[in-house]
Amino acid sequence: MLFPVKKISVLLLIILLAGACAVIRPPEEKKVPFPDGPAVPGTPTDEDLFLLGTSCLGNDELRPDYFNSRAAFEKLVTTYPGSRRRQIAKQFIRLIDEIQGLQSSASAGGSSTPNAQLRRENARLKQDLERLKLLEIESEKRDKKLR
Repeated sequence: MLFPVKKISVLLLIILLAGACAVIRPPEEKKVPFPDGPAVPGTPTDEDLFLLGTSCLGNDELRPDYFNSRAAFEKLVTTYPGSRRRQIAKQFIRLIDEIQGLQSSASAGGSSTPNAQLRRENARLKQDLERLKLLEIESEKRDKKLR
């Protein structure tokens, strides 16, 4: 009677050890190659560049990327001189330059302007950005009404 118990225990030990050596690998993900060029063939329109520039400015959850935003607005200004978004893009470029100037002077430390003045200026620039966004929305609504 003791002999079958030993067989079963040895068999369970072998199964346990063999199971510990087995590796279950997750299925490999199919990798999609990253396109070299733009997602949509052709050159971006002025609206595409404007939306890219404004989306790079960020929101409550995303930190602004002033470099790429400025690059998109500059490309809009140079590529589409007759665009209705050209003046707004120029204003965005000016505001981005001012924000970056304030940030660099604030990070430099011993600035001649007090911190409170820099905060007020930063708040004013943010309000200007919001007003420009609202103006763009209003102009798009007017365009839709005219059509």
